Amino acid sequence: MSIETADRVHVNNTRVDLFENVGPIDWEDLPAAAALTQQLIRDFAEDKALFRRLLLAVEHDPYLWAKCEEDVVEDKIVLWDDVEKGLRIRLRMSTDHQQQLAHNHRFSFTNLVLRGTYLHRNYFARGGFDENTLPDDVHPVLLHEDRAGECFTIHHNALHSTPFTELGTISLVLRGNPVKDRAPVMFKEARGREEAVRSLRETAVTPGELSEVEPESAEVGTMFWRVGEDRESSERRAERQMTLEKYRFWCVKLEELGLI
Repeated sequence: MSIETADRVHVNNTRVDLFENVGPIDWEDLPAAAALTQQLIRDFAEDKALFRRLLLAVEHDPYLWAKCEEDVVEDKIVLWDDVEKGLRIRLRMSTDHQQQLAHNHRFSFTNLVLRGTYLHRNYFARGGFDENTLPDDVHPVLLHEDRAGECFTIHHNALHSTPFTELGTISLVLRGNPVKDRAPVMFKEARGREEAVRSLRETAVTPGELSEVEPESAEVGTMFWRVGEDRESSERRAERQMTLEKYRFWCVKLEELGLI
C-alpha cells in the first residue's frame, strides 16, 4: 500500500477556482514547481475572502479537522487538500521558541511568510543524513532570513532548519504529496532544562531506534523521526489534535492581523 493511502484517494470537496486549471505538480522539476507554487500561494494569500472562507470551513470538515495540530513549538491548520494535484495548503503559527533542528522532509513544499521572520540555515551532511549521522557531520553552508512577504521552495531532500526568530510568526505552506514514510530530525541546539536533558540522556535510544515523537527536552545530537499520521497511534493523534478553542483563537487572531 502506498504512503498515506487514505490521503491519496481524498480530494477536498471545496471548489477553489484558483487551482481548477492546475495539473499535478512535478516537484522533481524544482525551478518550474517553485515558479508555479510561489505564484499560487501568493495569489491565495491576497484573496482574503477565499482565505477566510476556507479557514472558517475547517471545523466542519472532519478530514481537514483531523489534520489540525497543536505541536511542541507551533500550531497547524490544514485549509485545503487535493492529493490528485499534489497540493495541500497549511497554516503554521509559532507558539514557542524553536531550536535549530536540522531536518529534511517527507514532501517538497513552498512556504510564504505572512508575518514575522525565519532564520534559515542550509546544511551539508558528510556521509548523508540518517539515524547514524553525528552532530559534527552536519555543517551549515548558508544562513539567511525569510521575512514577511518572502517565499522559499524546498525539495524534500534538502537539509535545513527554520527556527522562528519571533513568536507569532505565521506562514502559509503549499506542499506536495509525501514521497517518504518518515524523515529524520537532529537537534543542533539543546531543548529544555539541564535536569530534563540529563534524564533524556539516561534513557536515550540507540542509533536506528529513533523515536517517532518530537521530544520536549533534548540534548545536542538527539534525533527523532517525523512521520505521517498513518504511522501515529490514535493516542498520539488525539494528543496533537487542535482544540476548537485554539482554532477559534487563531480565526480571530488572523482577522485582527488583517490576514483574512
